[in-house]
Amino acid sequence: MYHVKQLKIYTMKLYVKGASKKAVNEALANGQVVTGENFSFFGGAGIYKLDKDLPKGTVISIFDKYSGGQPVAKSYGTWDGAKLK
Repeated sequence: MYHVKQLKIYTMKLYVKGASKKAVNEALANGQVVTGENFSFFGGAGIYKLDKDLPKGTVISIFDKYSGGQPVAKSYGTWDGAKLK
């Protein structure tokens, strides 16, 4: 009989205030510090920089307004270690 450990993989999701995914990538290319916020109630909540330390595969939601205190995403991307894809 074999004992198999279950691997749980969690993908973080950050909300970045911006006009578009293109605008966020341009800001990054111009050397600006871009931050995103994780609103999770299950751990990891806080503000993160979009930089080489952010885990690849992090889901990035671009928003420009709030509804009921929560950001309303208008586009999504995935962090590849240097930019949004």
